[in-house]
Amino acid sequence: MNLTTNNITFLKDIDSSIKIDMTSGWRHHYFDGSLIELSSFIKLIGDDKIYLLIPLFAKSKSQSNATLNLSEPFLVNNRSNSELIIKFILEQWNTSGFNLNPDTLITFSFKFKRVWISSKY
Repeated sequence: MNLTTNNITFLKDIDSSIKIDMTSGWRHHYFDGSLIELSSFIKLIGDDKIYLLIPLFAKSKSQSNATLNLSEPFLVNNRSNSELIIKFILEQWNTSGFNLNPDTLITFSFKFKRVWISSKY
């Protein structure tokens, strides 16, 4: 399945004939440096595994209540286009209108969970 290769594959856009099992729990992955680390995260997803992601910025790892979700949930696998995802995240940030004090420490992370896709019929 081509997930987030040419366009972001939002959960809401998946055909209703496809069943998505989202029973796994949410986890967080924090990036310590630049968004370029995202490429490694995507490549490390195992073959035949699909994840539902929500990119977000947080004031710090310890203050998870101060977050900004940058988009609706979207689906990725290890063949997803990390450059497309980085460009999308930066566009979302730039259009968010969220202004920060230059001294504020911001952490980029993904809220993610593994999902399983199958046909309903």
